[in-house]
Amino acid sequence: MKALIISDIHSNVHALEAIRKAEPDCDRIYCAGDLVDYGPFPREAIEWVHKNDAICVRGNHDDAIIDLYRNGNGGHDVSADEIRWAHRNARLLSEVEITFLENMPVYRTFELDGYNYTMQHLYDNYSTIDSLPKYDAFWSERCGGTSDAKENRRIIFGHTHRRCIHYLSDTSLWLNPGSVSYRRRDDPSKEAHYITITDGVLALRSLAYDRAPLLEATRSLRLKEEELKTAYFFFG
Repeated sequence: MKALIISDIHSNVHALEAIRKAEPDCDRIYCAGDLVDYGPFPREAIEWVHKNDAICVRGNHDDAIIDLYRNGNGGHDVSADEIRWAHRNARLLSEVEITFLENMPVYRTFELDGYNYTMQHLYDNYSTIDSLPKYDAFWSERCGGTSDAKENRRIIFGHTHRRCIHYLSDTSLWLNPGSVSYRRRDDPSKEAHYITITDGVLALRSLAYDRAPLLEATRSLRLKEEELKTAYFFFG
């Protein structure tokens, strides 16, 4: 079994398409949240997730777009010079797509090739699990702490945009695939980051892809200046 682990898509369908082309033999796709916001193609990203039967959890940016759509007049009551990515995304999405985001759970648990997994977008904002007692407590909360789930435990997080595998013991780890869309400013890489799991074996992956369509789409938009500068940095 080969699984593709992705996160923090942020309305970047071009990275998704490039990854799928590079990993055509994946049997399952798991996404640790943040399908939308901070990118020009929210509808296309959601459509890709749906078409590829990706198993997702809901992220904080998904919640933000849902709230803006439901309670913020869909982002339409903002002056032109104050428009952010969130407003653009909320304006582009329909009731069907918002409902799709709403129906994604906060966390999931599943088994894959003899390993027990739980997946959630974030742990505690940008904090990470750095001790086995914290790991045990989180696992117990999500999975009930049953004895048959104490071996071969793996937690999947997103949110930080920092790809890593962090071991707390030989049989307990958490992993983060990073973002398929963009890095943090202290990371010069502009590649798409993700993880593959093949018969239980973890592999950290990165992929260069054509960012030109993202930059072109961004240039055609009117956005708050700081949002444009950030987008040019990541997509340029």
